[in-house]
Amino acid sequence: MSDSNKQEPFVSVVLIGCGCPKRSMGWYHAMQIVDQRVLGARLQHVVEPYYMSATVNEPVFQEWRQQMESRGVIFHESVTTVPPCQERRLTIFSARTADNPALVHAYLQQQHTQQQQQIIFLEKPGAPSVAQLQDMQQEAARVGIPIYMGFNKNVSSYVQHARTMAGHITFVHNNSYTPDGLPECFERNAEGMLSNMAIHELALCVTYFGVKVDSIAHVKVDKAHSSCEALIGPASGKPFTDFRSLQFTIETKDGQKVSIAADRCGGDDSVAIVTNAAGEEVARFTMPDEATVSNIPNLQQQYGKDTMPYFFAQDPDYLRLKQLLVNYLLDGSSLEGVATIDVAIESLKVAEYLTPILQEQLK
Repeated sequence: MSDSNKQEPFVSVVLIGCGCPKRSMGWYHAMQIVDQRVLGARLQHVVEPYYMSATVNEPVFQEWRQQMESRGVIFHESVTTVPPCQERRLTIFSARTADNPALVHAYLQQQHTQQQQQIIFLEKPGAPSVAQLQDMQQEAARVGIPIYMGFNKNVSSYVQHARTMAGHITFVHNNSYTPDGLPECFERNAEGMLSNMAIHELALCVTYFGVKVDSIAHVKVDKAHSSCEALIGPASGKPFTDFRSLQFTIETKDGQKVSIAADRCGGDDSVAIVTNAAGEEVARFTMPDEATVSNIPNLQQQYGKDTMPYFFAQDPDYLRLKQLLVNYLLDGSSLEGVATIDVAIESLKVAEYLTPILQEQLK
């Protein structure tokens, strides 16, 4: 065979949990891959039971599935029908947090041991509880498939720039929900703000500041910038208590300090603010940066202005994280900064530990 006929090596991608077009993270992962924005990756399988249901008649779901099938993507109702790995494979789990443990278990049952060319990308926080994450960790280790996490901020440029500065860092995370949308948000993300939205920032604290439950000396909430509310979920009619906004500072036993601020209705950006000993701001790094903001109109034209705006704000980081994983599978490139499931376990432990403490401080 001539060199011109040789097939370039690629990574086969399995997406488990696609969700609603333009609304769900799984869908955006898929679009970045099928649009060939992740070099060397090919989306070949999608597991999404809802898309396979005979009762689904919404055009948005039917049209997207037809579009993907025309590109050679195979849809599955269950992970059990995804063929065992025979090639370099990246399996992305982007289902609801509560569904991930059973999906990961069912998937790993289909795989053989010693699959050195296969890795799992598990969207944060991965599972509702530490115990479930630990079960995943143990089973994946037994099968021989590493699990990496969707903490894209771990590899984001704004975080890396802030870390080069001397001073106190506050990681700010904003969402663009309206007040009217908070009941649905609280219900859909029932694990709570710290275990869902701000888990990214906790992962940064775990990765770069040595924060663990056993290392925390003090935590103090900023009441002026925090609010805890109980809202009625529109689907279940049940109350869900969560933070609408939250700001707090962690101090570790070895003297490190770091702050986190999160606001469900604050916008669609994330910021790293560096202050000096007098509390004066000396530097500010933003996601999205200027280059990302300038590209948002192009992404809106490509994917639609009704797409969740935070997809566009974090577009380069989603790409960077998947590209690092694909490059690792193709040529063994470095995964420095990419969060492992060990980081996820420690982050969720911290989230579960801090939630009642911060709620109590706000009473």
